[in-house]
Amino acid sequence: MALLSPIGDALSIRPITLDALRRVAFLLATMLLGSSAALLVPLAIAAGYGETAVVKAFAVTFFIAAGAGAGGYFLFRTDLSRLTRREGFAVVALSWGLVCLIGSLPFVFAGTLSPLNAWFECTSGFTGTGSSVIADIEALPHGILFWRSFTHWLGGMGFVVLYIALYPLLGIGAMQLYRAEAPGPEKDRLRPRIRSTARILWIIYLSLSIVLTILLFVGGMGLLDAVCQMFATLGTGGFSTRNDSIAGFHSAYVDWVLIVFMWLASTNFSLHWAVITGKPGRLLRNPEWRFYTALMAVVAALFAALAWTSTDVSFGTAVREGVFTAAATASTTGFALADYELWAPLGQYVVFLLLFVGGCAGSTAGAMKVIRVQIFAKQAWRGLFRTVHPTAVAPPRLGERAVTTEMLRSVFSFIGLYLLTWALFSAGMSLTGMDFATATSSVASALGNVGPGLGGIGPFDNFAWIHPAGKAMLTFCMLAGRLELFTVVLLFSPAYWRR
Repeated sequence: MALLSPIGDALSIRPITLDALRRVAFLLATMLLGSSAALLVPLAIAAGYGETAVVKAFAVTFFIAAGAGAGGYFLFRTDLSRLTRREGFAVVALSWGLVCLIGSLPFVFAGTLSPLNAWFECTSGFTGTGSSVIADIEALPHGILFWRSFTHWLGGMGFVVLYIALYPLLGIGAMQLYRAEAPGPEKDRLRPRIRSTARILWIIYLSLSIVLTILLFVGGMGLLDAVCQMFATLGTGGFSTRNDSIAGFHSAYVDWVLIVFMWLASTNFSLHWAVITGKPGRLLRNPEWRFYTALMAVVAALFAALAWTSTDVSFGTAVREGVFTAAATASTTGFALADYELWAPLGQYVVFLLLFVGGCAGSTAGAMKVIRVQIFAKQAWRGLFRTVHPTAVAPPRLGERAVTTEMLRSVFSFIGLYLLTWALFSAGMSLTGMDFATATSSVASALGNVGPGLGGIGPFDNFAWIHPAGKAMLTFCMLAGRLELFTVVLLFSPAYWRR
C-alpha cells in the first residue's frame, strides 16, 4: 500500500514546463471527450419521454463537450509516460471542476435552473453531496431527473478511476492520477497494475448497482425510480426522485434494502473484493470496518431510542427510522426518512459529529474517514499514556500493524487542514447572515459530502434560499471535500507553481 503525503511529494518535484502543461491539457481534453458520452444516456431518456426541450439541452451540451474535447485531443496529443505527481494533482482537480461545469449546462439550457444554481446542483451531484436547490423535484422532466441522480453514480467511483480503467495510453502515469483521486490516506492496489485495480473496483460497483436496482424494482418501484435511487445510494449522494426523499415511498422494504446498501457503499471496496475472492477473514479482521460497523450500530440504537421517545411513532417505526438515519448520516448518503430536528438535542449533536467522521477509506463515502479518526484517537491516547510512562515504547497500532510516523504526519496534516477549512468557511457563511447552527453545519456537510445539516438545511429543507456568495463557497467546499482537500488546496499554493 502506498501512503499519500501530498504536500511533501508535490512540492519536491521538478518545475512546471511547457511539456507538463501540454500533458495536463491533453488529459483534460480526453477526460472531457470521454465524459461527454455520459450525456447521451439522459438524452435518450428524455427522447423516450418525448421531452423535446430537454433533448435539445443535452444535445447542445454534448456537442460543446465533445467538440472541445476532440479539439484539445488532437491539438495537445503527447506522450503520457512522464506524467508526474504534481501534474496528476492538476489533472484531477481541474477535470472535476471542468466536468461539474459542463454537467451543469443541461440544467441551464433546459430552463430548469440559473447558472449558479445549476453549478451548485451539478457539483453537489458529482461529489456525492446531495444538497439541492430544487424545491419541487417531482416536477422535473424525466431526462433532467435521471441526469441529476446519474451524476452521483459517475462521481461516486470517480471519473479518474473510470478513466484509468478504460484508457490504455496512460501507462505508468496512471498511478499519479490514482493517488491524487482515490479517497483515504491509503491506496489499496488489488492488482499490480493500476488499470487492473480500477477495473476491479468498477466491476464491483456495477455488480452492486445491478443487484440494488433489481431489489428496488421487485419492491414496487418504477424502473426509473429504482435506477435513480440506486445511483444515489451507491454514490452515497442522496438525490431522490421524491420531494420527501425516501420517506415519499412509504415502504419499509425499500428502507431496509437501502440501509444495507448504504452500509456496503461506505465500506472499503477492497474488502468487498476480499469477500468475493474467498477471503472473508480479511473483512472481519479489518479494524476500520469493525469500528465503523460498531459505531453505526451504537448510533442506530441511540437514534431509535430518540425517535421513540421524542415522537409518537411506534417502536418498530422508531427502530427503522433510527437505523436508517444512522446509516444515511454515517455513510454520508444523506437520504431523509425522519426529521431528526424533532428529536431531543442529543440526536442533533450526534448528527453534527457524524458530518465529520464519514465512512471507510476506499469507499464512495465522504468526510474525514473512519481510519483517520481512529489514528487520531489512538495517537491522542498514546500522548496521555506517555505522559504517565515517558520511557515507554508504545506506537499506536491499527490491528496488527504499527502506525508509521509518516502516516501520523499525513493524518494530522489532513485533519488540521480539514478543521481549519471548516472554521474559515463557517465564518464566511456567517457573514452572509446565516445563524450559527446553519453556517457551521452547512460547511461541515459540504466538506463531508453529506447533504443535510442543521437549522435551515435540515433533512427536509433545501439550499435555494442561501445567499449566492454562500452557494459559491459551499460549491468549492463540496469539490475540495470530494478530492480530500490537498488536491485542490495545492493548486492555490504559491510553492506549487514556484519555478
